[in-house]
Amino acid sequence: MAMTDKKQVLKLDGSIEVFDPQKIKRVVCAAGLTNEQGEKLIATVSDFIYSMGENPVSSEIIRDKVYEELKKASSYTAGLFAWYEKTKEKNNNLQLSKI
Repeated sequence: MAMTDKKQVLKLDGSIEVFDPQKIKRVVCAAGLTNEQGEKLIATVSDFIYSMGENPVSSEIIRDKVYEELKKASSYTAGLFAWYEKTKEKNNNLQLSKI
């Protein structure tokens, strides 16, 4: 699959959206990476995503790859990312329990 083809992401709630590397960049830069580090990370993650035969790709696979690359760049930032993901997951579970 060429990088120009649209990869889709299967989110935890079952919805599907188009893969947007800039969403990853916003989160990792907010967690502490520089703009340059964020660009490098999303290039690596995007290459990984587009090399996979799956479409859609599970958001969990993407999250795990982002975390793996963050650990290489900055263990502190990786820790913040992990905290953010856990907090987001708890909030999602809380929202589901209210339904």
